[in-house]
Amino acid sequence: MKSFLKMIWNIFAVFGILSLAGMVAGGFYLYKSRGGAGVKALGAKVITTSGVSPKVVRKLIHPPSARPGNIRFPDPGDANWTGHGARPDRQLSPVVYYNGRQPIPLPWYRFAQLSPITIQKKRRMVNVSDAKGVLTAIKTAEPGDVITLSPGVYPISAWSVQVKKGGTPGLPVTVRAGKLGDVKIEFDTFEGFVIDAPFLIFENLDIKGVRENHDKGEHAFHVLGRGKGFVLRNSRVHEFNSMIKANGTPQPDGSRTYPDNALIQDSSFYNSTVRRTAKPVTFIDVVDGNGWIIRGNLICDFAKGLGNQISYAAFIKGNARGGVFENNLVVGEYMTRGGTRVGLSFGGGGTGAKHARDQKLPAEHTGGIMRNNLIMYCNDVGIYLNKAADTKIYNNTLYRTMGIDIRFKESSAVLKNNLSTSRFKNRDGGTSTRENNLVADFSKWFKNPASGDFSLVDGDKIINRADLLPEIYEDACGNPRDNVPDMGALEYDVPPCTMIGAN
Repeated sequence: MKSFLKMIWNIFAVFGILSLAGMVAGGFYLYKSRGGAGVKALGAKVITTSGVSPKVVRKLIHPPSARPGNIRFPDPGDANWTGHGARPDRQLSPVVYYNGRQPIPLPWYRFAQLSPITIQKKRRMVNVSDAKGVLTAIKTAEPGDVITLSPGVYPISAWSVQVKKGGTPGLPVTVRAGKLGDVKIEFDTFEGFVIDAPFLIFENLDIKGVRENHDKGEHAFHVLGRGKGFVLRNSRVHEFNSMIKANGTPQPDGSRTYPDNALIQDSSFYNSTVRRTAKPVTFIDVVDGNGWIIRGNLICDFAKGLGNQISYAAFIKGNARGGVFENNLVVGEYMTRGGTRVGLSFGGGGTGAKHARDQKLPAEHTGGIMRNNLIMYCNDVGIYLNKAADTKIYNNTLYRTMGIDIRFKESSAVLKNNLSTSRFKNRDGGTSTRENNLVADFSKWFKNPASGDFSLVDGDKIINRADLLPEIYEDACGNPRDNVPDMGALEYDVPPCTMIGAN
């Protein structure tokens, strides 16, 4: 009997060893074949694959909150919001297009003296006052139309709103409110505006997803391949899984077109609750689009409550080129907590080659720059490079994140003038050159960084300590840099702007 029990025990032992070996092999395969968010994200995949219950996975993998429990921030949708992102008092100039295709921030033109440029012109004013009028005006739009919504609430119930009439760089089609706060669009839709035409501008809008089932309330904007030159500015977009989704689309002749040259500027992206979905939660999710400029935005509370619970503020991936993240305020845990929250990324969670630009994947992204971003309270890395080649990471400030990851042999980066409370790390063959960066406890330098107040207490290591770089001509607030610039995202020759705040 004893020998029989011993034999059974040995069989179970061998089975256990084989199972463990299988888990390790599976983990190694995932580790080598997938570009997950980080170590925690990879661990979640491995453990979930092994059959361990989701509750156990959450306890084992997901990191603790980065934001202290006693910190409370004002509502970014407050009518008197004075911080970063969309504001009611913002005055908008005409959109400027560089080289006949790329909408650019006006300071780029002023500082870099880019030419040739085309300035937005108007041809026909179209005023609407109800949801039906909006849909009709969009369906019949002509180049140069300015579709202005009268103050009010515009409920729209549909599968999506197809936008197939666009404009030109000189005569774009504009959908707008007179002032932020005047107009609220409530989307009871799977997707909101599906952009299938070039050179469209949306501005001064408050766009909210109202579907109770979060699996069926995906995007406010889905930019398809024909949606080149897309602009969104000074708008609030909230209560969606991914506010902006962009990807290339096939054409009848077998070719593919790609959603290149977009400008996402001075807007606020947030959710008031954790999304009850296992679908991707990435507020700006760009696949195979070149020349995306994501600038001056507030991006906070990107959180996925089901599945692997890994979410991103924004990424550009899929063999894209020339992306820019600049002057953004990213707060992973703002009003909500939980899950794994990654900040800004070139590469995101990776792309299958068949979904990448030209069905090739030499790198997820090439030639990108991240500059002057303030990134806070991400309980995973604040900046993540996944197979991102020739990247510049300049003058960013990272507070209470897990730092910066440069991952896989395709990734290469130059890091200069950055401030961080956590480390910079090359992983899995990634390479970086690091010059003049500081990793330290911020409490000695800033007045109250935990509450978003980065006023200086001791600027000895910050003031006039940054390397002078041709790519850095302003700070996160849009203040000009001088010839002896300061470290991090803010310049202190003038008082820094209010990054977080409402009256």
